[in-house]
Amino acid sequence: MDFVRLRADLSLAGSPERTAWRSVVETNDGRLFVLERIPSKLYGGKRRIAAILQQLSDRGMQQIVAYLPDAGGEFIHLINHGLWQLYPYVGGVVLDRPAYAMDGWRGDAVADFLIQFIATSRQSPLDLEPSSFSIAAYTLDLFSTLSSRNPQIADRYRPFMAHLKKRLFPVAEGLPMGFCHGDVPPINIIWGSQSIHAVIDWEFCGIKPEIYDLANLLGCLGMEDPQSLGGPFVHRLVSQLRRSGLFSDGSWAALPDLILAIRFAWLSEWMRKNDQPMIRLEAEYMSLLSEYRQNLKAILFRGA
Repeated sequence: MDFVRLRADLSLAGSPERTAWRSVVETNDGRLFVLERIPSKLYGGKRRIAAILQQLSDRGMQQIVAYLPDAGGEFIHLINHGLWQLYPYVGGVVLDRPAYAMDGWRGDAVADFLIQFIATSRQSPLDLEPSSFSIAAYTLDLFSTLSSRNPQIADRYRPFMAHLKKRLFPVAEGLPMGFCHGDVPPINIIWGSQSIHAVIDWEFCGIKPEIYDLANLLGCLGMEDPQSLGGPFVHRLVSQLRRSGLFSDGSWAALPDLILAIRFAWLSEWMRKNDQPMIRLEAEYMSLLSEYRQNLKAILFRGA
């Protein structure tokens, strides 16, 4: 390919922190690609992700944007002492935040994607890490670190940890596991006007509780607008997934508490960035999720 110019006028979805550098580039025949340079320490993980995305794409997942291999079949290319990846650029429609969280058609679109994704990943084994993700171990370890480094903030979040120890952790290890995206808030979806063009940022994919992606997505929608948890986006999404029969009764029962547990991962992000307003807001949101747990369960499963 002959690249003729960088397209700085085109915005890129997803987190820029997961690469050392990235830009949209245009070829001499007018095609657009995303060119990324990655840190050497991420080589193994990026190579694994590229292989997984290729497998999902080969199995017919149209919303997967696979990396392009070189002539030798490698997805990461060593050029001038740098590690590079390339994939086709996918444009989309910018989210109207927070109004999008009430769009019913988005719930249908996400449900369709998750149903196909789960069914596809269950067909036969993918290239995966040998170990599974334990939400209990992760959250307990994170809270232990927070307690030693910032006890004042930890005290604010201690009631939510106590709730999880009582409600979720005793059953968490018995939940069915499955291959999950791992980080699928609406901002990691490239949206069309009435459809999903692509789902991006697969850095946290792996074996997790089977309902993890849904829990993470619902938690993000509720943070965007708590009223959205009773809105058409969520209702249509949950209803379709309930009818699909893909998740066990135990997974559905654990869903509200899993939403709360995953918010600790977002707290970790706010702590890393020292984002004090978001640290305070997260505590308020977790309080809401805990206080209205039964109400949330009734809202999520109404008519399903």
